[in-house]
Amino acid sequence: MTILRTNPSAVAPLAHAHRKPKGGHVGARPGLPVSLIAVIAALGVLVVSAAYTHGRGAGSASPWPDRGYWLGEFLIVAPVAARLFSRAKIGAAAAGGLVLVLTLAQYLVQICYSPTSFTFPDELWHLRSTVNLINTGKLFTVNYALPVGPRYPGLEEVTSAFADITKLPLFTSGLIVAGVAHVIFVVALFLIFSAVTRSHRLAGIAAVIYLSTPDLSSFDSMYIYQTLAVAFMALALLAAWRATDGAADFKSLAIATLAVIATVVTHHATSYILVTTLALLTATALISRRRGTAVRLAVLFAIGAATIAAWVYFVAPGTIAYFAPTVHAVEQGFKHVSSSGPSSGSTSPTAPISDQALGILAVLAISALLPIGWLRIWRQARNQPWIVAMAIGSMSWYAIVAVRFAVSNGSELAGRASTFVYIPACLVVSVAISRPVFIPRTGRNTVAVLAALVTVLVLVFDGLINGWPPFWERLPGSYQASGFERSVNPEGIAASQWALSALGPGNRFAADQGNYPMMASYGYQNPIRNIAYLYTSSQFTSSDQRQASTQRIHYLLVDLRLSRLLPASGRYFPIDPNTGRYKHPLPLADLTKFNAVPGIARIYDSGNIVIYNLLGF
Repeated sequence: MTILRTNPSAVAPLAHAHRKPKGGHVGARPGLPVSLIAVIAALGVLVVSAAYTHGRGAGSASPWPDRGYWLGEFLIVAPVAARLFSRAKIGAAAAGGLVLVLTLAQYLVQICYSPTSFTFPDELWHLRSTVNLINTGKLFTVNYALPVGPRYPGLEEVTSAFADITKLPLFTSGLIVAGVAHVIFVVALFLIFSAVTRSHRLAGIAAVIYLSTPDLSSFDSMYIYQTLAVAFMALALLAAWRATDGAADFKSLAIATLAVIATVVTHHATSYILVTTLALLTATALISRRRGTAVRLAVLFAIGAATIAAWVYFVAPGTIAYFAPTVHAVEQGFKHVSSSGPSSGSTSPTAPISDQALGILAVLAISALLPIGWLRIWRQARNQPWIVAMAIGSMSWYAIVAVRFAVSNGSELAGRASTFVYIPACLVVSVAISRPVFIPRTGRNTVAVLAALVTVLVLVFDGLINGWPPFWERLPGSYQASGFERSVNPEGIAASQWALSALGPGNRFAADQGNYPMMASYGYQNPIRNIAYLYTSSQFTSSDQRQASTQRIHYLLVDLRLSRLLPASGRYFPIDPNTGRYKHPLPLADLTKFNAVPGIARIYDSGNIVIYNLLGF
């Protein structure tokens, strides 16, 4: 049974390149049913949920929440991986079911982290854009927290339409839209892997390895525009496969075209990766002398490139400026490396030694396995454009490794890029480690199978340990200064909601990094990013006054907890010149100086959070 219509002569049977052993078939034994594995995974979700609940109450005082979290993750991941590596026969339904179980379980874990509201800053910013769309009925309304976001409104359009049809709350609608998109993305990848390799087991292993992507179980399943865009991207590639496999399939070509356009209007970076992928596929098809395939892929590439150019020029010209700081940071990072060695800048606390060691081990494992996979592909499938394109694309793995270790804040950049780089890389790695899975089970080969299984588990748990949330926010808990999810708390939400009700929407606010996203979403205000100068001296000088006036800052929020806690993320403010350098909390005098400035009025005080009116200064 095959999942997709395939042309046997056009697909390399990588998983079946070995002779069937005499005396029996490798897949003769029955394995654990998918339904039982699903029950175990559900138990794992329950254990993680309990760990989260305990963590909210115990904080860092007890080791049990952390241990419970890892026990739950093991129950979710290990049975799925073990079933894929077992002797038992596995078909399309079983392999796909295992991937679906793993994907749904990890998404439920992500929901359990914050089951009542969005807490990650990007989610709050997209929530603001969605509310803008619902309230105004217009696209492209201004969002100061994420200026480029409204120019790519696919997520907000789908969510607002879904909420209008179902009458569900916006938070619930967002969870459903993000969850469905996440499942579509992973399942579509599994179908692509299965079609390219003609092996459901190998596709399942590749999908499990893809779980090692640092952001897959968190960032790539949150209510953000990339979550929906990667689903469109995967559907575009899946339809492109059908449209280029054998005889022309114009219905699939039409679906691929629509998915390409949907990707472009939903997320900038994802559309660039998609068009680059189509260009690579076109080139490999030409090299393989598959003219019909190359022509259809070239048509999709041209449509995607033209749509991107038109969208950026007419709708989202600010996209270029949005990416400029990132490109500049990477360039400066590599220049710094070439002149004086690796960059030592850091935007977040250093991870524990054990986490770093696991990360290095995973990097070495993937770096060593990729060439092995390339060799197998060269020997068995070098005339097949899709698998060759995967092999070429996987070479970008070494580029993100260089960024990760050489560029300041490289871990974040590499993590964002890994969503795309891991797609070809995990397939090539699965090809590299698949040999012992498909050969006879002698004692020696059993050891090889166990080694392959352990390798996959190491990669997956590295993704969970060194991905998002970071180690200092892995469990929900008490308030953390200038963090992310754990900086969103009832007191900050209450202050933001007060600002909306008492001051009205759209005021220009100064706020620290922890309160910034709450003011932009719950408060419906327009926070300013470059405001560190207001908080880092004991005097409010005439120069500060002029700069605040130039920025047209109407109100200023001061969180006194910044004088008691170091920044969890390494920085107190959205743009912070002292990032990674704080050894002590901010002096209380720096935060309370506004009480003595004539013309500045204190209009809100919750004990920790104070809001000042600067309009009378």
